[in-house]
Amino acid sequence: MNFTYEIPKPFSFEATVKTHGWFQLVPFYWNNQDKVLRWAVNLNLSNPALVTIGEDSQDHKKTKLMFDINQSNDGLKELVIQKFRHVFNLDIDLSDFYKICAHYPILKKVPQLGMGRIMRSGSVFEDIFKSICGTNVQWKQAVTMINKIAGLGAVVPDSEYRIFPTAEQVLDAGEQFLKESGRVGYRSSYLIELCERFLHHDPMVPHVEKRALSYNKLNKYFLSFKGIGKITSRYLCALYGKYDELAVDSLVISYMTKTHFNGHKPTAKQVEDFYADFGSWKYLAYWMEFIVNKGWNPDA
Repeated sequence: MNFTYEIPKPFSFEATVKTHGWFQLVPFYWNNQDKVLRWAVNLNLSNPALVTIGEDSQDHKKTKLMFDINQSNDGLKELVIQKFRHVFNLDIDLSDFYKICAHYPILKKVPQLGMGRIMRSGSVFEDIFKSICGTNVQWKQAVTMINKIAGLGAVVPDSEYRIFPTAEQVLDAGEQFLKESGRVGYRSSYLIELCERFLHHDPMVPHVEKRALSYNKLNKYFLSFKGIGKITSRYLCALYGKYDELAVDSLVISYMTKTHFNGHKPTAKQVEDFYADFGSWKYLAYWMEFIVNKGWNPDA
């Protein structure tokens, strides 16, 4: 099955894929040469599906994407679009953020480049799992950890692509597997507890996904998971459309020292105050500026 899907501008497919490192992790497989994203996804069908997404064309009003799915079932198109809109945060109204960006030279480029949306995983469970693995470790090592564990996930038939494993699959593999094969170290107990919590329905998940919680309640929810501290919780809040506070870690401090504080190391409060004019958009303003200013190289 294949179809096209139009997204009103400002929106850039590649720029949104590369908002952070999730595109380097199973079940996403990005081809940087062809600018195509292959995505192994469980759509509650008999088998996992492989969705291939690439930019078909664009004009001054919209970006048109081409979807190709290795299955064909009734309602499949609607399921894929629903999941895609979730992963690419397409239901957030960024118009107020873009109006603020217009007053700042660097951030003026954000809508021009089709940026502003942050890619996330297909589920809250997966986002928390990956965030725990990425805490207090170099990103390269986190990628190795996560993709090794992802080998537990079901394979899309007749392909080499896997969906992200379920909580049950991780629990069946056990904590020893996480330590020895995943090399997650002390995080193993946090991941096991996360999986046990998600083995049964978490009643909070629909509220998280629909952005029905205030920032404070959402932050409290993420902090309730062992292995998620203040910085990682704020990061997760941003993935779910709440940008009230910055996740000020060593990378943020380093960037701000060089870019805005003339070589002087600022405090976390000084960084927060620097973006105070953005109100509830603070963290998104920093995040987009960081990317525009090439604070990291997503192709490395």
